[in-house]
Amino acid sequence: MGPTVTSGPPGHAPDVLTRAADAGRLESLVEAGSPLRSTLEIAGRRYLAPLHVQVLGRDGVGRDTMARALRERLSLSVIGPGENDSAADADLWLYVLAGLPRRADVGAVRRLPADRRIVVLGKADTHGDWDTAVQIAAKAADVLRTRVFTVSALLACADLDDDEFAQLRAWVADGVEMPSMAGRFLSGPPGSAARQMRVGLLRRLDQFGIDLALALIGSGSPAAADVEALNRSLQAASGIADLVEPIRGHIGVVRGWRQIELRAAVERAAAAGLDRDTAEALLAGGHITTAEVAS
Repeated sequence: MGPTVTSGPPGHAPDVLTRAADAGRLESLVEAGSPLRSTLEIAGRRYLAPLHVQVLGRDGVGRDTMARALRERLSLSVIGPGENDSAADADLWLYVLAGLPRRADVGAVRRLPADRRIVVLGKADTHGDWDTAVQIAAKAADVLRTRVFTVSALLACADLDDDEFAQLRAWVADGVEMPSMAGRFLSGPPGSAARQMRVGLLRRLDQFGIDLALALIGSGSPAAADVEALNRSLQAASGIADLVEPIRGHIGVVRGWRQIELRAAVERAAAAGLDRDTAEALLAGGHITTAEVAS
């Protein structure tokens, strides 16, 4: 399950709207025939919706694969590139880099809310080795003045099947190694099953992932005892799990903004005359300011 946004900070005394929203019973605050009820039902669904993340970045940086990784590994609700969903519905923005940030990256990251953004180096597997990728992420962090996480979205989506696992094991037994240039890996007659197997593995794991899979199998480790274990090991090596804590760390801020959205919905209803006395009474039960959310 993905993270939720309904747990408040210690010592926080929620107002009547927040308490009802947390319990999923906002509409119970008004009579069944109240014109305010529909507003509260809609606001309640938004308030309790799963954490919603929008994936951003320049074309070609791997946004689609990152969106898939967030869905499959972290069970998040994600707006990927080109999807018909409103950015206004996002709670967090995850910006993907493929290397050191360009001027467009710097501008785009700085335009995002500083308290609800996460930046990742999303093609960590393409930089030769993991240490190099970590160093690039550190340099990017210096430029952007924000932490940059190192992630291989490709490895996070690893889903080898039994035939591919058997082929990897056969290559290990035959002493096959991943060459330094990925193009040399594509041996075999064009169109042959053997070549297609190599093309498919290179597309789905890239050079780094194939090399890691061969090393894990060759080591005889339980981490590659079968195809399920190998997939889990590749996913664990992706760095995707490193995003869990920073995402959780934003939940308090996200919850605060949802409280502001909830109050704004009730304020608009009151201004429109929808059971105004009841709406104003609910609003009088407490108040949350933008400054308090950001603190």
